[in-house]
Amino acid sequence: MNRAKKIMNDKQKQKPRRTSGGGSGLEMKFKVLLVLGLVLALGFSSVVCYIEFRPRPVLVITSKDANGAEVKDTVTYKEAMYDIYTVETQYNSMNSLYQQYYGSSYWEATNVDSKGRTGAQAAKKEVMDTLKQREILCLEAEKNGVALTAAEKKTADENVTSTLKNMSDAQKKMAGLSEKEIRRAAYRQALANKYKNQIIDSIGINEDAIKAGVSKKDYRQYTLQYYTVAKTKTEDNKTVDLDAKTLAANKKAIQEVCQKAKTAKDFTKNIITDSNNDKADDKTGVSYSTENLIETDTNFADEAARKKIKVMKNNEISDVIETKDAYYVIKMVNNNDSAAYDSQCEKAVSDEKESQFETKYKSDIKPNYTTEVQSFWKGRVTLGGITTAAN
Repeated sequence: MNRAKKIMNDKQKQKPRRTSGGGSGLEMKFKVLLVLGLVLALGFSSVVCYIEFRPRPVLVITSKDANGAEVKDTVTYKEAMYDIYTVETQYNSMNSLYQQYYGSSYWEATNVDSKGRTGAQAAKKEVMDTLKQREILCLEAEKNGVALTAAEKKTADENVTSTLKNMSDAQKKMAGLSEKEIRRAAYRQALANKYKNQIIDSIGINEDAIKAGVSKKDYRQYTLQYYTVAKTKTEDNKTVDLDAKTLAANKKAIQEVCQKAKTAKDFTKNIITDSNNDKADDKTGVSYSTENLIETDTNFADEAARKKIKVMKNNEISDVIETKDAYYVIKMVNNNDSAAYDSQCEKAVSDEKESQFETKYKSDIKPNYTTEVQSFWKGRVTLGGITTAAN
């Protein structure tokens, strides 16, 4: 026991004495390095936060005020986010079609605008073009004392509510996609549209004259309901005839449909057995569809069949009509429907309004503004998954 105490006492005597400064030189160096490390870490964190959360300009618009002084208006990435969301949502709806026909997504598809742009690049240009024109029109509206009325704001608010219902919780949490930020974008777009319509109204477009240029004959519409079954199939990207047995079965099936349809109270009900609501018979494959056949159309059935169809009376049901590729049973719903003509008249008027507005905008308004797309937008923004990744 005494020997153990002696050893411990000897070890205590061998320890270096603490200085009055409170620690050894090594300890002081460690403390200094620790403090420097913390300072550097805080500094780096501050830089990261600044880069991450500072407003990133994507567009700067320069104009002159009444005194001739330059005025700069900036659109930030955050303020552009709703436009990005709108365009990404629109083109994502086309993805399955692009995958089916082109083997790639819309965003990866090449030369989508016949100018060499990919889908992502074309959509990015579309967003920026929209931002430029909208902001310029808003600035012009404000200069000329044009503002939204309470009723116009209410309509915009209703659109915002509808938009939010279609967004995921993750999307709503993204910077630029909160209710407040979407409302701001909606108000800006509503103001731009209001001022644009005022410009169009001031041009004095003769709508009746434009409609008079649309041919009623060419846009006569034959509204049809029909059942059909194929005579051919696709193999190795080639159209080939069905085998004789299948062809005979299909012909028999369409003949039975024709007999039922001619005596049925409703052409659309109880003619085929369709348990999964895919508009095709569960066993025979005879399918139901509709067609708005326009006088000048050439893509429905074939010429001989179209001639037979166009002489049918309203509510008349045809016998089985045979083409090279299919059998049909047709019901004429309306042999002189004005829907296609009316739609074409609206399109012709709308196209003329847009054309004359663009002419006036480019000659009288756009030259008063200089737009500068910022480096962040050019180099850091790629559309296709910015807002949909959070869906």
